[in-house]
Amino acid sequence: MLPDAPDAAVVTALAAGRPIVELAHARQRTDGVIAVAWRDGKLVRLCAHRCGLATLPARLVTLDALERLDVGGNQLAELPDLPAALRELYVDDNQLAALPALPRLTVLDANRNRLARVAALHDLRFAYLADNRLTEVPALRNVRYLNVSDNPLAALAITQADAEDGLRELRAERAQLTTIQLTGLRDLRELALRGNRLAALPASFATLRALRVLDVRANQLDDVPAALRALPLDKLDLRWNPLRARPAWLDALAARGGRVYE
Repeated sequence: MLPDAPDAAVVTALAAGRPIVELAHARQRTDGVIAVAWRDGKLVRLCAHRCGLATLPARLVTLDALERLDVGGNQLAELPDLPAALRELYVDDNQLAALPALPRLTVLDANRNRLARVAALHDLRFAYLADNRLTEVPALRNVRYLNVSDNPLAALAITQADAEDGLRELRAERAQLTTIQLTGLRDLRELALRGNRLAALPASFATLRALRVLDVRANQLDDVPAALRALPLDKLDLRWNPLRARPAWLDALAARGGRVYE
């Protein structure tokens, strides 16, 4: 039973006759039903995954306690204004060409949409933007995880000054990359660049002093810069590259426990 509160009217309008159920736990993802969680008569979590939705009600912005919204797997071409309290937004597998102004999110999942551009991202733990139409990475500030795989990026350049603190994992697989510059990202621990068109890795990779996992499978590398030997790598994946010769320092990496795939 819905509480007798203004938020309930928004849920009823969204449901449009679909079943309304209670979420079993905070991160449950249901299919085909409107799943909700309440706190003190206010809606705090809303899941409408795979409900055949083409629009969301404009009154969504009035849900002033809503923290988590999951509307993935629908046919949404646009989003209304979002509640200021929202912290987690899941809009994956829709038809979005743009995002509205975002509140102070900690999680954004916009994988598999039609986004050609995304405004600056601030203070996110996770930003999923894979399989869109991005030709450039959005400006970042204190984003810990970023996935821009399966976008037609061609080039990728991020510096510590751009990202400020926090970028720890970057995934840009199958992004048509021919050039990449990553400089001074002191927190970056994992870098996934599989399936691009990189013919060389830049010397600036030597500044990635926390890097532990580097995956450059299926590129066009004919050499591996010696600068990488100073990094604290636990895993280096070089498979399916036309390397001219095997760098001798890979033996030292393997001897100290690093996993090397060639």
